[in-house]
Amino acid sequence: MDQIIEEGVINPDLSVKEVANALWKKILMGEMNEDFAIKILYDLLKREAIIIVNQDEYLIEAFKTANRNKITIYEFLFISLAKSINLELVTSDIKQYEIAKNEGVNAHLI
Repeated sequence: MDQIIEEGVINPDLSVKEVANALWKKILMGEMNEDFAIKILYDLLKREAIIIVNQDEYLIEAFKTANRNKITIYEFLFISLAKSINLELVTSDIKQYEIAKNEGVNAHLI
């Protein structure tokens, strides 16, 4: 996993909201304080460790293909991004992995 991260990570901007929501849950459960969560968000928004791309250009294709594959738009945005820039999709979601493979995307299940 470290090697994958060192090679570079690209995510649709949707992922920033997903991370923010996960941090919010951590705060509610008493597992993290708000100041630390905000620091993580600031670091993420700097786009130094992870490249964040606008999801808009992938949305229509993701919508159509998600409908055909009965997978959420959220999940397929990651597949669409990987497919469009010819990069490997790294996921822990078996269904997303299988659909990516069926769509011709190089995918890695962790």
